[in-house]
Amino acid sequence: MTGHSRKAFLGGTTAALALAAAAPAGAQTALQKLRIGSGPADAYAEGWYGVDMGFFKDAGLDVDYQPFNSGSIATAAILGGSCDIACGTTLSTAIAVAKNVPLVIVAPAAVNTAKGPQALLCVRKDGPIHTAKDMVGKTIGVNVLGTSVDLAIQAWLVKNGLDAKSVKFVEVLAAEVGTAIDRGTIDAFAQGEPALSDALRRNNVRVLADPMPAIAPNFLYAAWYSTPTFAKANPDIIKRFQTAIYQAGRWGNANHAASAVIVAKYTKLPVADISTMMRAEFSDGIHVDQIQPLLDTATKFGFLPRPMTTAELVLKA
Repeated sequence: MTGHSRKAFLGGTTAALALAAAAPAGAQTALQKLRIGSGPADAYAEGWYGVDMGFFKDAGLDVDYQPFNSGSIATAAILGGSCDIACGTTLSTAIAVAKNVPLVIVAPAAVNTAKGPQALLCVRKDGPIHTAKDMVGKTIGVNVLGTSVDLAIQAWLVKNGLDAKSVKFVEVLAAEVGTAIDRGTIDAFAQGEPALSDALRRNNVRVLADPMPAIAPNFLYAAWYSTPTFAKANPDIIKRFQTAIYQAGRWGNANHAASAVIVAKYTKLPVADISTMMRAEFSDGIHVDQIQPLLDTATKFGFLPRPMTTAELVLKA
């Protein structure tokens, strides 16, 4: 992207400019170091946009981005002190907090909507599964057990009058779901982008349903989290990070063509494939009505060991 085009994209970065204006003249070039990380999913792409579009730099941050293959690895890096802020599913963070793991959400990422579902339930094109009732007794592959994806499927089954425990869930790597379906190792799988579109193109599979609205019509699927210790010790860095992430989210929502190039860079998938898939929509803030329904549904189905409130999960202003 040319410098001229980039300036056009950054024309609305009033928050970042305000931060720069408030800093002493000599400090404007002294960027504060920050280590962030996420997995290779469109739902976490704000971090990539922040790095490649310069939003972090404009907010006064020198960001070191670290790719993680799983949420558990990201959380271990946060707790171990090798990463400062990571992005993962909201439910995974909530489950950790409910078990007294010291984590706190500092900014939102992707929100699940009807137009931008974060996972779809897929089956064999020529298979016998056509309705929710056909799923009874079947095995479903998911990337990670105990997240909002298998929660949504259980809620979807109940919504269709079935037992939430009438299916079996197993962990299957995104790259292996198509082969697992063909071999009969699994009967279905639930997948998000960009792996979802890749599987639909390459394998003998079709979409059966979008189970995610069974949790709530709209809910915060993913979020950026840290430890309370880091957040409290570095309030200025947190504010700068939030400024950059919100700008990155707004830019990502409005510039799918340009952002596809960045997503392709980090996921190693062709730009053309990214351009045709369903894209994540990023939340414009921390909203109770985007978090509490997820927590309530998770409690109902036993994903959380106890009821939780949004206030327990997010960084207090």
